[in-house]
Amino acid sequence: MQNHQSRKFVISHIQKAISKHQKVLVVVSAMGRRGQYYSTDTLLDLIPPSANSIETDLLSACGELISASVLCAEIKKEGIPATILYGKSAGIITNEAYGNADILYVDTKEVTNTFKDYPCIIVPGFQGLSEISQTFTTLGRGGSDLTAVVYGHHLNADIVEFYKNVPGVMTSDPFKNESVQLISSMSYEELQNIIIEPVEIIQKRAAKFAALHKVPLHIRSLYEERDGTYVYQ
Repeated sequence: MQNHQSRKFVISHIQKAISKHQKVLVVVSAMGRRGQYYSTDTLLDLIPPSANSIETDLLSACGELISASVLCAEIKKEGIPATILYGKSAGIITNEAYGNADILYVDTKEVTNTFKDYPCIIVPGFQGLSEISQTFTTLGRGGSDLTAVVYGHHLNADIVEFYKNVPGVMTSDPFKNESVQLISSMSYEELQNIIIEPVEIIQKRAAKFAALHKVPLHIRSLYEERDGTYVYQ
């Protein structure tokens, strides 16, 4: 999502997914890293450092809302009917553990109804809505991964695809070792064992949720037309 050129690849993958699956739910992250205008860390730098709170989560959530708005506008320009669901309409209801909220339940009624009119729904990742206060909450670093897997489970998706800047899960860090190889398939347990903080191929909570509910995953490159890593039981 970091720039227009990257989003061209995103839109191309969406077009292909619609052709194959008819209905596609797209979960987006914020744009870029600290220092880039709309990244989560850049937004949080606008306020004094503080513990996680209503204010920090509301500000953090803005990055994904911006991404969703930009992508939806660009998708429509390409002639693809699309819309955005967020907040209560997105249906991810949490407790009030700001910064690392737990999902209490997911209401997919609005998503299901919207799919009757649109083949593509865009949802800002990383966020939910507090059941009590109805304020934005966030799902921890990398929380967009959890958003995607949770929807994959509750919508009984054919597959949940993660588009990364690497070909998939590799035998070692491809930016440090040129002789790495792609792992074409692995189990949920194997995936969880290789996730190392702070650099995670996908969020740990997302990997655990996928394993618990047997959500089929495909981790692949945004920029290359090749199979990545399939994760299953």
